[in-house]
Amino acid sequence: MASISFKGDKLVGRSNYIEWLTNAKLFLEINGFMLYIDGSKTKPNKSLYYNSDDSPFSPELAVRYYEKSTEFERSSKKALGALKSVISIENTECFKDKDTPISLWNAITTTFCETSLELIGRYFDKLIEVNYNSCQNMDEYTSLI
Repeated sequence: MASISFKGDKLVGRSNYIEWLTNAKLFLEINGFMLYIDGSKTKPNKSLYYNSDDSPFSPELAVRYYEKSTEFERSSKKALGALKSVISIENTECFKDKDTPISLWNAITTTFCETSLELIGRYFDKLIEVNYNSCQNMDEYTSLI
């Protein structure tokens, strides 16, 4: 699988969260990490391969469970690393106790996600700051808004 590099700015805080979120989701989705971040891909169910007394139904099923479990853990660690790579070093240190991609994603969204009132305020500020005369054409003006 060809890796796509992250094209946006790393997450610094609420100041760039909205812009970062779009780029980060795209980057993580293209590279196949969102399945592990949003919980779509889960660890294999051990009860399908082992009895209640922790003995495998067959040696083949034990090997298959081990392979699937190892692959899930490896991919989950890759997703965690990819998510850490798109946030600033300060935020990486702040969230160093998060050891799964799901827990890190939830912590990021809980910490930096803005309420709807804050979001409205941010867009209102953009409308006030943008001046049509400072833009070269209408497309540039509307994209800034």
